[in-house]
Amino acid sequence: MDTYQAPAILWLLLPLIGLFCYRMYVLIVKNLPYPRQEISHDHLEKEEVNGWRSYLGILREIFPYIRYLALGLLIVAASGPGKKRQFMPDEKMGIDIMFALDISGSMVKSRDFLPKNRLEVSKELLIDFLAKRVTDRLGLVVFAGAAYLQSPLTNDLNALKEIVGDVTTDAIDEQGTAIGDAILLSTYRLKSSKTKTKIIILLTDGVSNTGRIDPETAAETARAFSVKIYSIGVGKEDGEYEVNFDALTDIAKRTGGLFYHAESPEELDAILKEIDSLEKDILAAKPKEIVETEFRFFLYLSMFFFILDWGGRAYVYRFYP
Repeated sequence: MDTYQAPAILWLLLPLIGLFCYRMYVLIVKNLPYPRQEISHDHLEKEEVNGWRSYLGILREIFPYIRYLALGLLIVAASGPGKKRQFMPDEKMGIDIMFALDISGSMVKSRDFLPKNRLEVSKELLIDFLAKRVTDRLGLVVFAGAAYLQSPLTNDLNALKEIVGDVTTDAIDEQGTAIGDAILLSTYRLKSSKTKTKIIILLTDGVSNTGRIDPETAAETARAFSVKIYSIGVGKEDGEYEVNFDALTDIAKRTGGLFYHAESPEELDAILKEIDSLEKDILAAKPKEIVETEFRFFLYLSMFFFILDWGGRAYVYRFYP
């Protein structure tokens, strides 16, 4: 239980608990109102009768407390206990986004994003981006010399945040930068989407120098499936690593997207915020919250104890008035 429709009703438990404690005090501390009968050992028959009546006397003291349990359960049922659940009302609403994240060696060996590296900064900002897209489905592809799916499209943002946070360069053994493979794999995960808007956000700091398909062909495939690409070139052009921002610009233009160049963590943050503001579905419905009520369980349990109390006391009082 994590919610109550009428939590104020639970205050009624306080006087009930107080009355229960008082009755326990009377029974245990003062030993009232029914002292146990002494059993005569003179006649066996009388011993059995008095022994039976003694047990009935104990039951007579117990049954009134079942009444308190039944009343307590009835109060809990009246407060409307339940569990909250969220769900996306319609998968056709919202936007489907695949992230293609470069995890090649240059993303961690570069020094222009100190005290952190390009990959660490990219991961942190992607996690911030995820937190804002509660009505969308998002997924993750990582690539270096090859591209691999880390998460399919999902609404489970908490799980996706953990996946992004755990990404390291050790995830891929192949060296290089296979941008075309990353775009094609991301497109494959988006092609069956029923949303109106399908997006790939490509983050890389290098030039495509390996892979089974070239970036231009992969971009044309993305366009054929109405997938838009936002390409982000990460880092400064310092001559240490080969960069081809013209190719990234061409990839974005082919699909109706945009190219950005982020030379600092602040610029990368601003770029992701801009993409977030550009790609909003005004028709997207927010996740609906429903409450699965559990009052019936407490109500039925309360009725059971009321019946037990009534039936038991009637039986006990019949033989032990």
